[in-house]
Amino acid sequence: MSPNPSLAPRAAALGLIQSVLTEGRALSDVLQNPPPGFAALAPDGRARAQRLALDTFRHAGRADHHLRGPLRKTPPEPVHWVMRLALIEIHVAGQAAHGVIHDAVELTRALGYPKFAGLTNAVLRKLAEGLDWQAAPPPRLPGWLRGALQNAYGAQGTAAIEAAHLRPAPLDLTLRGPRPDGLEGTLLPTGSLRLDLPGQISALPGYAEGAWWVQDAAAALPARLLADMPGARVLDLCAAPGGKAMQLAAMGAFVTALDISAARMVRLRENLARTGLTAELVVADALEWRPDAAFDAILLDAPCSATGTIRRHPELPWLRAREEVTALRALQSALLDRVLDPAHGLLRPGGRVVYCTCSLLPAEGEDQIRAAATRHRFRLLPADIPGVPSPWVNTDGSLRTRSDYWAEHGGIDGFFIASMQHLA
Repeated sequence: MSPNPSLAPRAAALGLIQSVLTEGRALSDVLQNPPPGFAALAPDGRARAQRLALDTFRHAGRADHHLRGPLRKTPPEPVHWVMRLALIEIHVAGQAAHGVIHDAVELTRALGYPKFAGLTNAVLRKLAEGLDWQAAPPPRLPGWLRGALQNAYGAQGTAAIEAAHLRPAPLDLTLRGPRPDGLEGTLLPTGSLRLDLPGQISALPGYAEGAWWVQDAAAALPARLLADMPGARVLDLCAAPGGKAMQLAAMGAFVTALDISAARMVRLRENLARTGLTAELVVADALEWRPDAAFDAILLDAPCSATGTIRRHPELPWLRAREEVTALRALQSALLDRVLDPAHGLLRPGGRVVYCTCSLLPAEGEDQIRAAATRHRFRLLPADIPGVPSPWVNTDGSLRTRSDYWAEHGGIDGFFIASMQHLA
């Protein structure tokens, strides 16, 4: 047994952070093939390391605000992350300063910066006691993203979104039927169940029976716009990991779920098996694939910046760049053209399309639909979903959620959703 069992999870958390930054991948992707130090931990150690990494990304801006005082110049980046992690453990996680600082010094040495061990010790001791952590403003989003949000929602709305990102996202479930006995949570107005104390997911009542699946309340809304189409043939594009495909199947649709990633479709297949739901699974490029017959409806959950999910993925502001969003916008436009033009064989004349993105950016939502209307003939249908507050509905009938909405319920992811009917 290691004489210092607290050091390994902290070292593993730093390894996860470094992998995210150097590989440019979201933490959830890094965890599919994690660094050796993380993989070697016991389950409770892995959970702790993951939580530390998420907390560090979420609160790094506040840590930097407080570190600027005692640091006359910025230390090497690995040392800077050690200081951030330690400061956040003390002031956010409430860990005892002595042990945190001791391990931070050890990590500084282990990373190959022994000359900075004394600085790490001195800075953290100075900031460990008597610091008003909340005096620092919520971390600002990157300039390109912040500017776009200010243009869309104003300075006050943007500040509210940034403040909402400091709060971890709750865990929501989509119920297939009645709530299983013993499953504790709050039923949200839109029908999702928000868990009180999530715990281990696979140990919750109803998991083995497939009575529910994990899905944010906002992500559960798009499929509900097709709830009046039991028996219809519905194509779920960019379907993995399958929450919307399972909703559609549970509502009685005959579902074809398509995704370009074979690896991600493995999880969808597993989810269908657990819930006992059925769908035809297709691994293909949505821009190239043609079906044998056109569909009655298509749900297009388009690839996007995922800026609406920063509460649960706080590393995203460190990864996304304006250029990447520009490329995603071009892909979204191409996918809309693919599904809205019946000549491509995906949608029958008069069929319906639900387009959604988990993005806060109008450029990936409202602007896309306005631009598509200049290229295709369709009418927007009202986003009439029980439980959705009227202020979320745009004047054209599309739906916009934001990270700062539903604060009284614990928040919700940022989404854009539009329902369209093709005009033959």
